[in-house]
Amino acid sequence: MRRFSITAASLVAGLMAAAVAQAADNRCGYGDFVSFAQDGVAVYNVSPPGQGRTYFHNNGEGCPDAPSCRLKSYLVVQDEVLVSKVENGWACAWYGRGDRHTVGWLKKADLVKSAVAPSGEGDWLGDWRFGDNQITIKRTKKGLRAAGDATWSGPVSQHSGAFDGLLEVKGVNAEYADPEGTEPFCDVRMRRVGRHMVVADSGSCGGASVSFDGVYAR
Repeated sequence: MRRFSITAASLVAGLMAAAVAQAADNRCGYGDFVSFAQDGVAVYNVSPPGQGRTYFHNNGEGCPDAPSCRLKSYLVVQDEVLVSKVENGWACAWYGRGDRHTVGWLKKADLVKSAVAPSGEGDWLGDWRFGDNQITIKRTKKGLRAAGDATWSGPVSQHSGAFDGLLEVKGVNAEYADPEGTEPFCDVRMRRVGRHMVVADSGSCGGASVSFDGVYAR
């Protein structure tokens, strides 16, 4: 009986671990996209067969495969998206136009990867914006320097955050790390792709709910 109990407990633990892993695999919210992008992100163009549309699909149980997961948002031929993760024939994609953006799963078969030239140091320079957030990158004698400002506005209050310091640049990746602050440290990671810069921070760069996370453009 004891052996059966141990075996049953192990089976349950294994099933729970598998369920957690499956839930993690189908995540594709905005925060997930930004986080995945720091490990790799690419530019794709939409090229759906037949009807000329490809629809975004949601997260959740059974998603993105289940028909109920399909959203109303769709893209058409030659629309450009950023993809930060590919899983089981689906791509976690971001599409933006102006101040509006959509994130979700798209069928990988409906996308064609674009050839984008690697970013040089000069490609980082300029004023980058995402909503009300701004990151300005300049060249100095000591290297590239970034200064960022972010705000969060609630019903009755507004919180702000900022950072300013040298960037450690390695190809298409760059990172600002608070050199002398107190814990928790402000850490901002940036990744260049196409005409965008995808940013993810440590969550400690300002007041409550303030974040530099986003897909920035100049």
